[in-house]
Amino acid sequence: MSDAAPALPDLTQTSQEPKDLGDGTTLAAWRLVDGVKVFDLVLAPKKHETEPGRVKDGLSVNGTIPAPTIRVNQGDKLRFNVVNKMAEGTSIHWHGMDLPNEQDGVPGVTQKTIPPQGNFAYEWTAISTGTHWYHSHMHGDQEGRGVFGLLDVVPLVGDIASDRDYTMIFSDGALGFVINGKSFPATTRMAARVGERVRIRLIGAGPEMIHSIHLHLGFFEVVAQDGNRLPQPYKADTLLLGIGQTFDLVWVPTREGAWMMHCHIFSHSETKAGMTGMATLFDVAPANPVTAPRIPLSVSGAAATPAHATREQHTG
Repeated sequence: MSDAAPALPDLTQTSQEPKDLGDGTTLAAWRLVDGVKVFDLVLAPKKHETEPGRVKDGLSVNGTIPAPTIRVNQGDKLRFNVVNKMAEGTSIHWHGMDLPNEQDGVPGVTQKTIPPQGNFAYEWTAISTGTHWYHSHMHGDQEGRGVFGLLDVVPLVGDIASDRDYTMIFSDGALGFVINGKSFPATTRMAARVGERVRIRLIGAGPEMIHSIHLHLGFFEVVAQDGNRLPQPYKADTLLLGIGQTFDLVWVPTREGAWMMHCHIFSHSETKAGMTGMATLFDVAPANPVTAPRIPLSVSGAAATPAHATREQHTG
């Protein structure tokens, strides 16, 4: 993400290409068909390198682990064409969504299992705003091997203002202790500047463990949980992230340097040889010489909403 103010969304947009989001995730492609945003999601095995020299048997969506970030606007009509190229059946659950029961993605309950080489089309309208996620609902092993991704429904008004927007999905399945499918030192380092509002979306993908997420350098504000804005945001430097939970944090770095974010359960992030697993770094540069740094008084009032707040998450 550049330091310049992002452009407003193009409301005439009729398609979107994949895009590297700078945090180890990729924005999903879509095309507009008769007013419906159509996503193609292909689930397939993948040899996945979690760190240099360590390759594991993963499961990808459109060739990526984690699955592509689905970012849509409130009110969008959506279709997801899911193709199963794995060796076993599957389904996709749209975690936290308000949608018709038959679209909920529970095999044997709301739909038939999508068999190997089979396909299924999910269709629903984006109602539940905020940071959510999607994942396999067959069993925890598929989820633990990479079938999980961010599902962000951007509200038409009142989105969380930020200069940068990063996602960190913590997973502890067959890939090991990973953030966005990677183990330190292969986790993606993320850029920021002193005084910027950095939005950090935390997702607990599990499938088995709770993680204690700690950010170095001061504190962050917890502004939303499971996609819902908190009426009383609170400050913390460590947050307990449960399986299936999402949190939105706003962090304003005050000093330059490489500042770590990691699971504070040390068997998940550090050994006698140094950091590993669930750890990554924010590389904080000096304040933008053009835009003076600002430390917001709150995350909800007008004083906390910069004039050039990030709208990149809108997709038109």
